[in-house]
Amino acid sequence: MLRLAVGLAFIVVPVLDLVVLIKIGQVIGGWATAALVVTTALTGALIISRQGLAVLRRTLEAVAAGEPPVAPVLDGLFLMVAGALLLTPGLMTDVAALVLLVPPIRRAIASTAVRWLLRRANLHIEIYGTGADGTSGARRRPPGIGEGPVIEGEFERMDDRPQPRRNDRRAPPP
Repeated sequence: MLRLAVGLAFIVVPVLDLVVLIKIGQVIGGWATAALVVTTALTGALIISRQGLAVLRRTLEAVAAGEPPVAPVLDGLFLMVAGALLLTPGLMTDVAALVLLVPPIRRAIASTAVRWLLRRANLHIEIYGTGADGTSGARRRPPGIGEGPVIEGEFERMDDRPQPRRNDRRAPPP
């Protein structure tokens, strides 16, 4: 279903962009419309370059502090999407890109996307984990998962030493 929606978006959005460009061209003229498209692209490119440097700085600061740079990387990802939208000729995609260039809106969209992805990932985790009813979850496993050759083997931990029993008065081995 998601693939169908994305596929339709790649068809519908450019057609709608073209229709909007034609209508605006009829109202303000062809040269003014072309100037508007070029101006939005240049303005967006300038904003992306400045915000991109800020994202890079925040990413490096997070890494230096030993924290995972999730938020800066997501910001960078959405800035790349905004850049791709700005490179696409059309005013609807330019408006969508300019919306993504506003940091609070971009962060809200990113947090919604991450929550959605975590929910989808959580479904897979629950499939392999123990269910709320205590069942192993094996019957909910999707086809093809866990079906394959079983490899048997033995292992021994080299760092395990025999522990003395409680009523054993001998000293533990060195």
